[in-house]
Amino acid sequence: MIWPFKRKDTTETGAEYYIRDAAMADAKAIVMFKHRIWRQIFAELKDETFFTTAEATIDEQVDFWQSRIDRGYTVWLAEDLRGRIVGTIHATGKLSDQTAEFLYAHGLEELEDIRFFYLAEETTNTTVGQQLINQAVGDRPAILWAAGDEPLVEEALRQTGFVPMGQPHQPISEPWRGVPRQAMVRK
Repeated sequence: MIWPFKRKDTTETGAEYYIRDAAMADAKAIVMFKHRIWRQIFAELKDETFFTTAEATIDEQVDFWQSRIDRGYTVWLAEDLRGRIVGTIHATGKLSDQTAEFLYAHGLEELEDIRFFYLAEETTNTTVGQQLINQAVGDRPAILWAAGDEPLVEEALRQTGFVPMGQPHQPISEPWRGVPRQAMVRK
């Protein structure tokens, strides 16, 4: 007898989503997911040129992330039962210049830097966002720069103890001009 696979049901464990670390073969799917989410979160802030310019570099972005994953960087993915990415996060102990300057100005040190964190609308009313944060940084102090319209990400951050810190940063150079960034910090 062949058992029908009910794609809309949970698994025998009750899971509707799985979280795993990305392999090099996932790099293109990660980049494509990012661009789909960017079109949602920056829709009111950027014009079509922004998106087409960014999307023109997809192959280079895939190469970049494959090399990072190959060197041991971890990108976490949340997937639904069909294997579609519904969330992704990457954190590192190496701070960007902007983040290091911000932390110094606020008397903070040794925070994990969440470089990106994206959630699809399918994760509404789930704990996928909180689980991704737990996988990426555990309960360690961390920072993320929230940008655009990301209510799911902001809610997941608040649920795991992050709070806004400082004033929103207004980039003055392209491509990020017009996209305010707010530091979200968990001490």
